Amino acid sequence: MNTLRSFVAGALLAGLAVVASVQAAEPPSDAQALQQLQKSGSDLSKLHRVEYQLRFPVEDEATGAAMRLEDLAFAVTLERDDAHDSWVVLAAKRMYPVETDLRQLSDKVKTVTSEAHGTYEGWRASQIK
Repeated sequence: MNTLRSFVAGALLAGLAVVASVQAAEPPSDAQALQQLQKSGSDLSKLHRVEYQLRFPVEDEATGAAMRLEDLAFAVTLERDDAHDSWVVLAAKRMYPVETDLRQLSDKVKTVTSEAHGTYEGWRASQIK
């Protein structure tokens, strides 16, 4: 939970529309996250950079997941999180934020994460007006 709070706080400081909830044990559904993005004033008819955050206990598993996500045309960043003794994969894609597309993409990301023994922490998108 502290990790999710840090992720949300970092996104707020960066001026991003946050689509993860700090109250829930699980990230919000794609529909809920999309509603939050729209409520923030974002124009959903424009392309957005959607970024997923995944966490892994072992570097090899994080690297494997990052390679699979690159094969799915994600722009991927792999970072060491010393504070939480883990590896964070940020996987981004530019897309129109449409619920059915987000759901399909989220399902793929969750599958890759699960198969590599990681934790799916949700997605965020920059506010586009």
